[in-house]
Amino acid sequence: MESYHDYAIKDGKLVAKYEEMYQKFDDPWIQSTQPNRYSRTMAIMNIKRYGIKNIVEYGCGLGYYANWIHQETGIIPRSIDISPTAILKAKQKFPHLNFEVGSILDLDKLPSKDEVDCILLADIMWYILDDLKTINQKLLENFRGKYLINNFVTYREGVQKYGREYFTSTEELINYMPFKLVGYGIATTVDDVNIDSTTIFKIEPK
Repeated sequence: MESYHDYAIKDGKLVAKYEEMYQKFDDPWIQSTQPNRYSRTMAIMNIKRYGIKNIVEYGCGLGYYANWIHQETGIIPRSIDISPTAILKAKQKFPHLNFEVGSILDLDKLPSKDEVDCILLADIMWYILDDLKTINQKLLENFRGKYLINNFVTYREGVQKYGREYFTSTEELINYMPFKLVGYGIATTVDDVNIDSTTIFKIEPK
């Protein structure tokens, strides 16, 4: 049976057919049930702890996490996804929020960059690996001193196939990233294959 996963990563290779995925599947990654609740809850805790008020979220998908952030903090993130279908559905589900089509590669073109407190990567790290060095450079050039929050899923040993040459754990991700680590959290259960994590960096050199 065909899976929405096959439109993102299949057989250890990046497919990146996100628009086709959102056209074909109503709820990819089971977003309506808020998977990866550990990482997403920890990220919201950090938003509150560090006084973050203005967030740009990349990888918003259907908008459920943006709505959760809004419910918990009162913040309306500027939520961006590469899929026009995802954005259309998000606007229909959450008309009180702010959604737009865009690419993280254009983050240096965001207007009002001075008003941005935080860039949030909403579980998209595995899908931007080939562009990560470029993205990190743009973050440093345009958002120095701001926060970067990365919600991230790794997998138990033997499960991960894609991206292993970059990192396979949260600790390896932290070492890979060029920014100053502020905090992180890792959580799972004994029955889960997925390991949820969130990291928060200050966008300045280590």
